[in-house]
Amino acid sequence: MKVDDMIKKEMDEDMKKIQVPSSLYDFARNIKEESETKERPVLKKRGKRKFQFAAAALIGLGVLTGSAFLNPAVAEMASKIPYLGQVFKTKSLDVLLWEALEKEGYERFSLGMRPGETVLFEVRVEGSEKDADRERENITKIVDNVLKSKGYDSYEIHVSSFMPEYTSLTEEEEKMGKLGEEVEKTLKNTGYEIQFVNPFNDVIEISIPLTEARGEEIKKASLEIVKANGSDKEVLITSVDVEKNNREDTWTNYLRSIHEGLALKKEYKVSGYGYQYKQNKMNIFIKTSMKASDEEAKETVGKIRKEITTFIESEKENSVLKNDDYEIIVRDKTGKDFPF
Repeated sequence: MKVDDMIKKEMDEDMKKIQVPSSLYDFARNIKEESETKERPVLKKRGKRKFQFAAAALIGLGVLTGSAFLNPAVAEMASKIPYLGQVFKTKSLDVLLWEALEKEGYERFSLGMRPGETVLFEVRVEGSEKDADRERENITKIVDNVLKSKGYDSYEIHVSSFMPEYTSLTEEEEKMGKLGEEVEKTLKNTGYEIQFVNPFNDVIEISIPLTEARGEEIKKASLEIVKANGSDKEVLITSVDVEKNNREDTWTNYLRSIHEGLALKKEYKVSGYGYQYKQNKMNIFIKTSMKASDEEAKETVGKIRKEITTFIESEKENSVLKNDDYEIIVRDKTGKDFPF
């Protein structure tokens, strides 16, 4: 068994040992599943990504660290993997929390994570404030146990309620959805490379890879399909650099793990992150809650840079990023770069 597999197995076994009280209140259905089936898919065209610090993020973007290994052999092997590498390789935090809550009977709820000097975990249960009040202590304990079991110590947990609002698709939206499915299916069956089809705007947007040279041919075929299905919409073909997007997506996954692993540990004093990716170079911006004059600032900044560098170098060589450059910029609480 490979080291990564053994670590994952050990982490899963650790999760089973977490003790949580039985739930007193079961919800009817799972919001997570409903959101995947009820709403029409949101189709977005990739645009230029601008640098910004993460003000709020879905917990699904994060990945959890594996810091507690009960098996000495696994612990020894894990010690050879960088701390952030363990974060990157183990089961994601959103999955662990979903599983822990669902195991206790909670089904209609949502999870969120808000970065800051202390990371805020938000659990919203469907119902009234009385429902949230009744479940607050139990849910808080479940989430707290999961986070503590992974060695995290810089977070708050907030439990509240919500009342869902459902908006049915209009007849026109349903019609356009079916048209988009028909266009995409027919084009792919014909042998064209299609990234996605968005039929909901004024024109039908069809995204293809840069390597697909038959753009005009695809446009002509698409117009014929659209017309045959009773629509007079125009078709817009856009080309996507799939390789570049794959590289940027890989970097984004690294950054999620970096932020999770550092922001949830008090010792690193990380309060946010951002990035700027251009011409195969990733600039990583780490925001902290420190001032340059703080006694521990220089040492902590050094630890942050070391953790990130060690992690990236251990992963980068065998990934699509092996030829990419990167720079780590650590900033103080006012947004200024540290002078060291």
